[in-house]
Amino acid sequence: MMRFDLQVNPGNAPWPHIADAALAAEAAGFDTFWTADHLAGEVMAAPAMPECFTTLGALAATTSSIRLGPLVVNVANRPPVVTANAAATLQQVSGGRCVLGLGAGSAPGTKWSAERRAVGMEQPAKMSERHRLLLDTLDVIDELWSPTRRDDLRTFIAPSPRPPILLGVNSTTLARIAAQRTDGVNVCGSADYAQEVVAAAVQERRAVRGTGEPFIVSVWEHFDERLLRGEPLDERVARWASWGVNRVILLMFRGVDLAAIDRAAAHLRR
Repeated sequence: MMRFDLQVNPGNAPWPHIADAALAAEAAGFDTFWTADHLAGEVMAAPAMPECFTTLGALAATTSSIRLGPLVVNVANRPPVVTANAAATLQQVSGGRCVLGLGAGSAPGTKWSAERRAVGMEQPAKMSERHRLLLDTLDVIDELWSPTRRDDLRTFIAPSPRPPILLGVNSTTLARIAAQRTDGVNVCGSADYAQEVVAAAVQERRAVRGTGEPFIVSVWEHFDERLLRGEPLDERVARWASWGVNRVILLMFRGVDLAAIDRAAAHLRR
């Protein structure tokens, strides 16, 4: 069964509207409510950008059942131990509803890297270095969250249960890392490389884990009610499902449309 999630751009709506959107998404039947991890609003066409884990912690106290997560945390924005600690804290305060979205970050010189460049936090220059930082972050998370971790780590917060990790990808290399090291993969559904990336993730997952463990195969797309209605003229969901996609994340980029979220209930609760 295809699941639907909702993501909002928190820079383009005041906090009360973000909280209202999460409550409306929960009532409508969306599975997970996602926010974004950025430092400057301009990269998301917004006047400013709230910090993601602070926002998610507040949403954990506001909601009761919907899962919550950042899509995606740039692993270069925080030391790996801080990312691990923040996600474990969110898992605790939300009562086990955290989903951790991770990403390797963009290349230097792109609009996505401008926010870091402005404050002297340049992205690693080489793709291999960005992938290494991602793998290092996953290593730290595995170490800190392990039930058999070293004694000197015993007082670091450990989530229970361990939150699923979803990796945002734009290449087959990252797709394979997602299959090997995480619980899911996410790619832009309209990207020309989307099918190839999904296929790489699914094939690698089967090779390393078989079919016994669940694996999130998700695509994101800008919010469009036709995707929820499953209209015959909109074949995107069926096409994604044929690739092996089992989750669609709908992004409200320009603001929050509470009425549209409410209308989604008629389709999500069929």
